[in-house]
Amino acid sequence: MKKELSIIILILAVIPASAQETAEQKDARRRMFIDDFLTTYEAAYEKKEIDYIANFFSDDALIITETKKLKPAGTKEIIPSTQKTRPYKTIVENRKEYIRRLRDIFNSNTSIKLSIASKKVKQHAKYPEIYGVNFTQLWKDQNGGDNLESQMPGFVFLMIDFKHSEQTPIIHVRTWQPKDNIEKEQDKYFLRDFMIYETK
Repeated sequence: MKKELSIIILILAVIPASAQETAEQKDARRRMFIDDFLTTYEAAYEKKEIDYIANFFSDDALIITETKKLKPAGTKEIIPSTQKTRPYKTIVENRKEYIRRLRDIFNSNTSIKLSIASKKVKQHAKYPEIYGVNFTQLWKDQNGGDNLESQMPGFVFLMIDFKHSEQTPIIHVRTWQPKDNIEKEQDKYFLRDFMIYETK
């Protein structure tokens, strides 16, 4: 299925880079951080530590979720053209909406299991502080469907920005796409799908 959203404008402040590390050293350190972060991120879902998760999202974060839940036919909702038995639509949330929904899910489930695999990390060619992280995710919870991503293998993309803080980088973008709705690699979200503009 063709991605419905492909562009976001991020306003980035210019912060001088440290001269004490080479670019290669800094890149290696950030990749290690991302590895550790994803391990802790995975555990935070199981422990339902919403504040830890919320802390990493930018106030202007963009959350894109392709969901199997559709409105009845006859509404003005745009439904993708597909031959699949379960067509999908795209919902877009901001940080506040996403964290509120996640908090409700955490509060309504006594058991949550999140599994992350097949991680790929790519540094932005023009903005070295920006990284794209792709991984597969499987979410299982007590209610078996209370969450849009529940019980459904899917692909997650995170755009992580180290510009403001090396210790607490921020997530500008999070996307989730169901695995059975990806026909080709280009249907997934990657860094190339988001344009970045820098302020003076």
